[in-house]
Amino acid sequence: MIVRSIDVAKKFLGETLGLPLLKETDFPERGTKAAFFQLGGSEIEVIECLHEEARRVRLGDNEARIEHIAVQVPQLNAMLEHLGAVGAQMDAEPIVYDGDLMSFSLPATTMGVRFQFMQKGAGRGAHGS
Repeated sequence: MIVRSIDVAKKFLGETLGLPLLKETDFPERGTKAAFFQLGGSEIEVIECLHEEARRVRLGDNEARIEHIAVQVPQLNAMLEHLGAVGAQMDAEPIVYDGDLMSFSLPATTMGVRFQFMQKGAGRGAHGS
């Protein structure tokens, strides 16, 4: 989720809903900071854009919005081949970030929703964006 204020999100998700805060991370190279909450066997990542223009582009006038849904897969390349065979398209070549290999879909080709497909640990040792 993209949020206007990570502190407001932490209060609502953590205090109001009682979701455990797993970790917080700063991404200065991306101009964002993030917090991860556990929801059953899944995680909710909330992202605050630190630069006004980026916040306006990604959030608009909203306080929060779902930007994409991340799906962990055992083999990213196999998933991308499968998706391609049914007409889904990615927005770019896979990237490595924080040791994980990932790719994002073009929403128009995946039910109007942007999906992030991620293979955890597949990029360890590789240089990533």
